[in-house]
Amino acid sequence: MADGGLCQILALLVLDSDGARLAVKYCSYARKELWVGSKAQMAFEKRVISKLPKPSTARTGEVDVAVIDDYTVLFQACNDVIVCAVAGANENELVVLQLVEGIFASMSSTAQGSSFLSSGLTKQLVLDSLADVLFILDEVMDDGIIMETDEDKISARIKMIDETEATNAAQAEQMFQKATQSAKAKLLGSLIGSRG
Repeated sequence: MADGGLCQILALLVLDSDGARLAVKYCSYARKELWVGSKAQMAFEKRVISKLPKPSTARTGEVDVAVIDDYTVLFQACNDVIVCAVAGANENELVVLQLVEGIFASMSSTAQGSSFLSSGLTKQLVLDSLADVLFILDEVMDDGIIMETDEDKISARIKMIDETEATNAAQAEQMFQKATQSAKAKLLGSLIGSRG
């Protein structure tokens, strides 16, 4: 663990199923680079992808864990995209798990937008919304320290919405849904009542 008991993340990786990097963020550990230069980073990424199981075509995989080169790697895969968080062997896996779930969910909601026919996160969706994906990686971690894990808060930051605005928007949506349901029930009641 980092000084003060904070969880230290060494790298966030968004890779395709062949190990090619889509988006990555590396951090220093105790002011020392663990993977110096892009060649060392890409070699590590290839080792990571070679040790992980291939992503299934299922909509969303569960977060899983692997130990690679004495580092704990938590990852979530869907279609041809794998999101990984690399931490030291002694870090709290539950905190890192929340981070991976938050990143994956934020990327999925940001990349897919309002499409309800989507088959999950894909390489093309990540590349199409690369600026947002990089922003997500930057928002969730600062110099290896986890700053946020909640999908709603991450998404609100990406959309540049204040958290209170996001809460107010959610409440307004709920009120609209209730009003719609009430109007529907009254309309059906009046139609059924006029027949009988």
